[in-house]
Amino acid sequence: MLRFTIFKIPVSVHGFFFLLTAFLGGALSAQSPAQWQQVLVFMAAAFISILIHELGHALTGLRFGAPSTQISLHSMGGAAAFPGARFSRKQRILMTAAGPGASIALATVFIILSTFVIDIDSRTTNLPPLVASFIGTLITINLFWSFINLCPILPMDGGQILRDVLGPNRIKLTCIISFVTLGLLAFLLWNLTHSIYNMVIMAFLGGYTWNLFRQATR
Repeated sequence: MLRFTIFKIPVSVHGFFFLLTAFLGGALSAQSPAQWQQVLVFMAAAFISILIHELGHALTGLRFGAPSTQISLHSMGGAAAFPGARFSRKQRILMTAAGPGASIALATVFIILSTFVIDIDSRTTNLPPLVASFIGTLITINLFWSFINLCPILPMDGGQILRDVLGPNRIKLTCIISFVTLGLLAFLLWNLTHSIYNMVIMAFLGGYTWNLFRQATR
């Protein structure tokens, strides 16, 4: 396990996080050195993207008075924890939104920077191929994952925001909206990617929502 501190926030990176990003980056099919370079580029872009996303949550939580926070990057992505913290509903909504907000801001910064190094007429860039690939991958990850993450599906950020907006007395409605959105997203992802991994994630999200729905109906 890799451990370090950033902005006085302890960060732990589990080994399965690297396995996950390598898998998503195409490690299972990589054979040539060029393909392995692309896997490493994806892993680096994913690491930076998820870390920035979780920092958005963590720094906002600290701003709202959390006594401490910690970030963990693991096999399901990442999470920011706030031991002993108490937040108002508005603070929870803003803190949850700060994660995808940081991701979109990161993508926007690199989109703007890339316009300065791209020749509009020839649509080429003077950047080294690996750097250009890294920037393109980072932008794609942050925009695509932000879209997915903001869908009103529990326990993703969009689902957490929906739960806080509707309030604790409407948990069943939150779960129903989560189920419907999850079904639509699963259909879309399967038709776009035909990825078994994506379907496993959809099943995990569905299981989480189903357990919460059962608790709410007792």
